Amino acid sequence: MHSTIVDGPKLRAELIEEFCNLARVDSEPYEEADLAEVIERSLLELGFEVERDNAGERIGGNSGNLIAKLPGNRCSNAKSILLCAHLDRVPPGKGVKPRLDGDRIYSSGDTVLGADDVAGLVAILAGMRMARKAQSTLPPLEVAITVCEEKGLQGSRHLDYSKLQSKMGFVFDAARPVGVVIAGAPTHIKFDVDIIGRAAHAGINPQDGVSAVRTAGAALTRVPFGWVDENTTANIGMIRGGEAMNIVCERVHLVGEVRSHDDAVAERVLGQFKECFAEEAANSGARAEFEASTLYRSYRVDEKSDTVQLLRRALSSIGRSMTLELSNGGTDANQFNAHGIESVGLGIGFEQAHSTRESIAVDELVAAASLACCLILRD
Repeated sequence: MHSTIVDGPKLRAELIEEFCNLARVDSEPYEEADLAEVIERSLLELGFEVERDNAGERIGGNSGNLIAKLPGNRCSNAKSILLCAHLDRVPPGKGVKPRLDGDRIYSSGDTVLGADDVAGLVAILAGMRMARKAQSTLPPLEVAITVCEEKGLQGSRHLDYSKLQSKMGFVFDAARPVGVVIAGAPTHIKFDVDIIGRAAHAGINPQDGVSAVRTAGAALTRVPFGWVDENTTANIGMIRGGEAMNIVCERVHLVGEVRSHDDAVAERVLGQFKECFAEEAANSGARAEFEASTLYRSYRVDEKSDTVQLLRRALSSIGRSMTLELSNGGTDANQFNAHGIESVGLGIGFEQAHSTRESIAVDELVAAASLACCLILRD
């Protein structure tokens, strides 16, 4: 472990206290303003210049992204790097009551813990404090604290990238141990299908109706589900429709997704969905309306890149080895890569994310903060 980092009782107590304080602040998607204020104050105390962009207005939330920079840092010839974590947590994420049980932090069991991504926020803030103690002048640094990550990366999608200069980014937001690096993630496409049939009385003249339920059901027997290949998944997760049991259903709405590390395959699978619903609608006399939107694009960072090599050195400094993985979920790294900032996702130790069983080991919280410090110092 780096000589400037002391994993002692004082550090552990400070990290636990800050984690619990942040976890208690409500911050579900579109409602991140309270936590944003807390994080903004902390960044200002650390010497950052902080501003908010207008992402909140664009997505209907109450806060924009926080963009922070260290002013006047002209240390050597180092280039600026970007550290990132997000403010929001999935429901049920209000009224979180964190509790320490041994060396692990849990919620009270009726909410998520919010370690996704309070652990990332703590890692960046604590890492910065460690770096400040190690040396007074630091290399160039930018921090992006995003909103609405859990809703299709909306915050980073609408981030004002003109305010960032970094070409290398590290996103503290992966449910993996510290040392695991998410070097690639998929394209994610959401689609909506409306099947419009014709209503009729189900008990008197059903022959005059065209059932949207039956049409959708026929299509569902043909479309891909689950793993399409080793790099691609597909799913329909929501179906809504119908007014009453004695009416031939006139309209059904379905929502699904396609994920793939190969953009061309993602588009091909999406085309299968569209074609199947169109054909079954034509066969039954119904109509199919199909809309799709790409939430984010895939990325893959080479293990020989400067980003990964810097990370390898930083992990070595804290006594952790590096493991490169691909994820089938997205993070803000997807959006950063799409905007020319070569970025990877970092495992920060939380487990059972998006559930009331979520927890994090204090050892992992210490390691994540130590990693942030070493990245800031460019070890």
